[in-house]
Amino acid sequence: MKVFDFDNTIYKGESTFDFALFLLKRKKSLIRFFPSCLWLLCLYKVARMDATQFQAKLDKYTKQLLKNKDFILECVKDFWEENIDRIYPHMLKMIHEDDVIITTCPDFLINEIRDIIPTDHILSTKTDLDQGKILFLNFHENKVKAYREYYKDRKIEKFYTDSQNDRPLMAISQNVFLVKNGVVKRFSK
Repeated sequence: MKVFDFDNTIYKGESTFDFALFLLKRKKSLIRFFPSCLWLLCLYKVARMDATQFQAKLDKYTKQLLKNKDFILECVKDFWEENIDRIYPHMLKMIHEDDVIITTCPDFLINEIRDIIPTDHILSTKTDLDQGKILFLNFHENKVKAYREYYKDRKIEKFYTDSQNDRPLMAISQNVFLVKNGVVKRFSK
């Protein structure tokens, strides 16, 4: 089985960040949440808080950002109309129906493009738009938790990612490939 990260691997860029900027263009009043959210992300990235702490602190902002479900879903549709060309076609061709995509991208965002993805096996950040809440942040060590929940001890023959932030998944993969600007190179663990 092959496992693929989504952002900067299949999609050119960070889809969640790009979507946040897209929302900001549509609703300028959201700017007030960005400094705090970016600060939290920085603290998390430099290991000053774990995923549980990050998610708990982020929850108060996501409630405000995601509170209008209809607006969010309308924006998701428009976002993909403008950004679908940021999907690397050659990466999509590498994916088979039994392969897995595991991503931090929220479910409501990636679900909009499921029809172009050659697999139904997509593990993403779980959200509840009715409550404006992140239920499970699928990032870093949580990606391994999500993988194990669905696939138990099934071997990952090949793992494709852009980042060493995915070290927990790299550790349980037989072969790792780094993707930079759509170019795939073997990575030695």
